[in-house]
Amino acid sequence: MTSQSTDVRPLLINTSDTGGSATATRRIHEGLREIGVDSRMLVQQKDTDDPTIEGPEGTVGQAWSLARPHVDMLPARVYGRSDKFAVNWLPERMNERIEEIDPDVVHLNWVWRGAMSIRSIGQIDRPIVWRLPDMTAMTGGCNYADGCEKFHDRCGDCPQLQRSHERDLSRLNWHRKRRHWEELDLTIVAPSTWLAEQAEQSSLFGDCRIEVIPNCLDTELYSPRDPELGRELFDLPEDKRLVLFGAVDPMGDHRKGADLLQGALQELADDWDGEEVELVIFGSDGGENPPDFGFPATYVGYLHDDQSLAMLYSAADVMVVPSRYEGFGQTVFEALSCGTPVVAFDATGPADQIEHSESGYLAQPYSTTDLADGINQILDGTVAAQGDEASEGAAASQFNQYRIASRYYELYSDIL
Repeated sequence: MTSQSTDVRPLLINTSDTGGSATATRRIHEGLREIGVDSRMLVQQKDTDDPTIEGPEGTVGQAWSLARPHVDMLPARVYGRSDKFAVNWLPERMNERIEEIDPDVVHLNWVWRGAMSIRSIGQIDRPIVWRLPDMTAMTGGCNYADGCEKFHDRCGDCPQLQRSHERDLSRLNWHRKRRHWEELDLTIVAPSTWLAEQAEQSSLFGDCRIEVIPNCLDTELYSPRDPELGRELFDLPEDKRLVLFGAVDPMGDHRKGADLLQGALQELADDWDGEEVELVIFGSDGGENPPDFGFPATYVGYLHDDQSLAMLYSAADVMVVPSRYEGFGQTVFEALSCGTPVVAFDATGPADQIEHSESGYLAQPYSTTDLADGINQILDGTVAAQGDEASEGAAASQFNQYRIASRYYELYSDIL
């Protein structure tokens, strides 16, 4: 890839360099370096050996980085919360590291679970671009407001904390954010139209510059593969239609909508039987008591490499993303790039990515009947999703890693 420029030095900060939000951040970082931008990345927990990504220093620092998320969550445990609620009160040395690296612009991503305190974010002394993977930064602490609109004002009496008190932890966090962040030189980037709308309505970011830039993807890596080879690799039946779904905790994460998929597939069982259709689930091994989805289910576990994911997407007839809320929906554009049609609800992040009746089906939120109808129409060919060439072409034009990196470079340059 031809070098574009080296006159901007961004520092991308994320909690870790592996996992969902880390993958999105790392793809931007890698794309920037490919086009000649001297990008660096700084994380609280480092698991890769990439020399352009900096992590905790020393054995003690590395050990403490593993403990930090649990210590940082202690105030939320008073409310019975152990995850999906960010407090970020622990002091750390991130600003010292920022000064050592001396970037032109600080590009924040997912920086919760003790990675960077609310106060430390407020002490950043240079322009900030903040890519929002979810709603955490604009609320009193919840990752997704789940229909609550109190983040439009100042939070408090948080339904997710379940204490019915105006001056709860969410109100305290909101005030901390307002106090420490009001003087920041801040530009917000949302990966979807829906998330940008939430930021515009929030009391913390409503007055900021807000841009929509989708997440990016290596569309050469995520491209259509031989479906027969994929089925052989994962020991999947050759003569069945395969419905693909991804979740780490299928029935435990309400946001991911496995219960909605379950309802849809049980309705679909009236038209198809287990000899014709099989559900394939990645990210989970099913546990001791896997749920009844109405069809035989194969669990392939957590996949750690992109090549395996691309093979699995290509092996499926349809990918279903039944999430109630997605800031973007990474599995949607990965599947589309592999030429696999996607069925999702016509809401939040996936609505930006799927062309209804062309690259997939957008079901009425949150109707299990319409979700079932969408899956059925893909399986029986009623919706003639345009397939490999169209899906791959759309992904290459919208989400190509170098195109998105160039958009970030242009944004950095404009800000500076």
